Amino acid sequence: METSRVKPGFNGVGVGVGVGMGSVNGSSRRPGYGYYMGSGAAAAGGGRAAQAPVDGCSVALRVFVLASTLVSAVVMGVDRQTSTIRITISDTLPPLEVPLTANWSYSSAFVYFVVANAMVCLFSAAALAACRSRAAMVPVMVGDLLALALLYSAVGAAAEFGILGERGNSHVRWAKVCNVYGRFCERAMAAVIVSLIGAFANLVLLMLNILTIHKSSSYY
Repeated sequence: METSRVKPGFNGVGVGVGVGMGSVNGSSRRPGYGYYMGSGAAAAGGGRAAQAPVDGCSVALRVFVLASTLVSAVVMGVDRQTSTIRITISDTLPPLEVPLTANWSYSSAFVYFVVANAMVCLFSAAALAACRSRAAMVPVMVGDLLALALLYSAVGAAAEFGILGERGNSHVRWAKVCNVYGRFCERAMAAVIVSLIGAFANLVLLMLNILTIHKSSSYY
């Protein structure tokens, strides 16, 4: 017959020390222990709640988008070429040599391209600065959507104008100009290609962020 020492408790009620120790060391030991530890962990992590884990792949893609849009804006922004065109007025007179300049600012499509890439570059820099902020996650994703639409529309407008300069349009009798301003057209198309690659990287980055939020969501 098992006996246990009994200590007088409050109001004369006996408290079994052996039973109490069994409840501590047994299968139901300290039922409140996990709760307090969880509360302590939550309290300790409360100071870090505003910081989100940093994904190296997302940061690398963000840096690539920043660099590609910066290069595209700079290359297009300094694109300029002056060529001498011979104009024949009459067969009896020598042709006139007229210097003409092609500049990116003469085309509204190229101006839109430079402005759009500059805006996405600035946004990418701001998103990199806020990559550890959990509160900035949703605004950054919305900004990525806007940046993606901005980049693709700018690339489409600039590419269309570049193809028009390369091939012309016989239906409206627009002559091609890239045979005269070859270097200008080559730089413009290089800037468009780099920006297109940056736009694709931005799309991959947005898809990765959406997938990360989907995996960490408790709803699913």
